Amino acid sequence: MAEPTETKHENRPRRWRRLGSPRTFAVLAASILIVGAIIYGVFIAYSVSLGEEFNKMSAEGMNDFTTAQKIESESSIDEIRNTVLTIRTLAESPDIDPEGEVFTDFLSSWNERASFGVTYVSIASLEEGVVESNRKESDLEILRRLKAGESVVSDVRKSHRLNGFFYSIAEPVVKEGVVVGVLRSIVDAHSLIDTTQIKSSVTLLGSVLMKGDGTIIVDSEKSELYDGLNLYEVLRNQGYADAIVSKMQENVENDSDVATLAIGKRDGKTTFFTSVRLNENDWTIVNFTEENTIAEHSQVILHDTVVAGTVLVIISTIACVAVALVIGRFRRRALRGAERYAVLAEFSDTVLFEYSYGDDVLELTPNARSVFSLDSLRREHYLERGIPLVDFHEEDVSLVEEILEHPAPSGEARRATVRACTLTSEYRWFSIKCRYLYEGQEPYAAVGKMVDITQQRALEEQLVRRSQIDGLTKALNKVTAEEKITASLAAHDRGLLFMIDVDDFKQINDRNGHRVGDQVLAAIARALFDVFRCDDPVGRIGGDEFVAFVRDVDEADVVDAKRHALRDHAEAITRDLGVSVSLSIGVARYPHDGTNYQELFDAADHAMYREKQERDDK
Repeated sequence: MAEPTETKHENRPRRWRRLGSPRTFAVLAASILIVGAIIYGVFIAYSVSLGEEFNKMSAEGMNDFTTAQKIESESSIDEIRNTVLTIRTLAESPDIDPEGEVFTDFLSSWNERASFGVTYVSIASLEEGVVESNRKESDLEILRRLKAGESVVSDVRKSHRLNGFFYSIAEPVVKEGVVVGVLRSIVDAHSLIDTTQIKSSVTLLGSVLMKGDGTIIVDSEKSELYDGLNLYEVLRNQGYADAIVSKMQENVENDSDVATLAIGKRDGKTTFFTSVRLNENDWTIVNFTEENTIAEHSQVILHDTVVAGTVLVIISTIACVAVALVIGRFRRRALRGAERYAVLAEFSDTVLFEYSYGDDVLELTPNARSVFSLDSLRREHYLERGIPLVDFHEEDVSLVEEILEHPAPSGEARRATVRACTLTSEYRWFSIKCRYLYEGQEPYAAVGKMVDITQQRALEEQLVRRSQIDGLTKALNKVTAEEKITASLAAHDRGLLFMIDVDDFKQINDRNGHRVGDQVLAAIARALFDVFRCDDPVGRIGGDEFVAFVRDVDEADVVDAKRHALRDHAEAITRDLGVSVSLSIGVARYPHDGTNYQELFDAADHAMYREKQERDDK
């Protein structure tokens, strides 16, 4: 028994010696180093890729900011232009003299209460001023366009009288087919690049207004130093490489929409060049921005990720092959976690959510409790059971499910606008933006944000309504009234088009003044709102002419009831204002008298004048 035992103990050192031979250790060490180098390389490549993705997302933020800046500038121009157009309609009325005292007093009253002024100048005075001052060819071109009946937005120029830089929005006033004068509003040029947009999402270094060829447009005393200079040459003189400047110019010239370009580093932060063209005079807005604090947090995440990778390599070297599989699994989890956090960093100022495809779990960030009424921040079997986490409007639930059930390709985002019930128990509008994370060809997570855009939508709707409403009577303007009535015709089988005219309105203006005339028109409009239903389109189509459309009825007793009600209101207006007010009313039946707006309008107009004639013959 002793001999086998001795053999056994003699063999054991030999096996350890074979395992511990220099060659074995060299191969093992080389294998570990190779695996460690591969792991470390993967982390470095990932950090570079993640940095590029963040720059792309940062550029999207710059694009959104600049696009909003463009919308704000163009909305301001449109608002002024629409107002000048409304005043032009008044100036072109047959009973209005644009150079008369009444119209001059009206403009003075307007300029005292409005946020921007409007002035009138005769075409003869304008021609004389251009000739006597030896203005540039561009001024002669503007004069030519105005005389041809075109609306004009002028170039920016310095005004010593107003002590600043301004541009003007001009509308020709036409009488009997001839341009007799011009209505114009002079606007501070700095408003083109000044914005009320919240700048927390970007760090704005400066904004420049320029022409398409790069010529800087001076909009304030601060930028007067660069008068007549080319932005691209200024940047070259400041040390930017020709290749970068050429790419900036290419972005401006080749992109009709907003475009952002990373142009270098400033105090360790990436700076961006963003440009967007306005729809006026070949003007271009250029913004210079830099990464905000979100970028700094992203860099910390990247640094920590690389450090974690290095630690993992050291651990893998120490633990050898026995823990290699554990390290690989941990590495995959670390990659996923770092990628999710990098994407979440983009949305850190809003309510964030993450959906796991493997587990069918939806999770919200804790700040969601300050926005929504929630029983939990996490919902399992979210799509399978269809139990909502956030109370979305029943018409919008399918939009949310669509975003999660049909992921976009990697690198692309999906968006939706939905209504959700908040802590105040009201439904507010939210914008949802979602990105998808893939492992191979399969998505494993969807990460997104929800932003309250109720105020933004209300502002947009207010701007739309303002462009559709007649400023004096609050009725629809001529164009909008026709559009609304045309849409109602397409949606219904029958209806009545009423045309209402104020009898002898010119005499009311001449005897009592335009202020009383305006009161009469406003009172007539209020009467129309009382007589017709709230969803019946009511519009002012001329100085003293109104239209209204009643859908789904064409009975004679409805016509008689509306006529009597309108005439009762006219008698009440006569008593209230002390001015004799009577109405002529023409009615056309759809589709008996016409199948489209113009046919019905002509029929109602003919009926109205037939009623006038019959009344005059009595």
